[in-house]
Amino acid sequence: MVVISFHSLEDRIVKEFMRRESKDCVCPPHLPMCICGHKARLRLLTPRPLKPSIQEIASNPRARSAKLRAAEVLVSS
Repeated sequence: MVVISFHSLEDRIVKEFMRRESKDCVCPPHLPMCICGHKARLRLLTPRPLKPSIQEIASNPRARSAKLRAAEVLVSS
């Protein structure tokens, strides 16, 4: 899955979703053991977003705010 966001609020939604879906447990940290049963469905490929190069921004000024995030969808059997 690859997502390109052009606004910081969009990027926050994408970042939080990918981070949550890449963890096995989403229980609050104060609980002594996992009770949610959540399993990771994604593996992050880009820990930090990829941003356009200086050359890309020079040829396409609208690209300056773009951020690309990628994750691999895990297949459960």
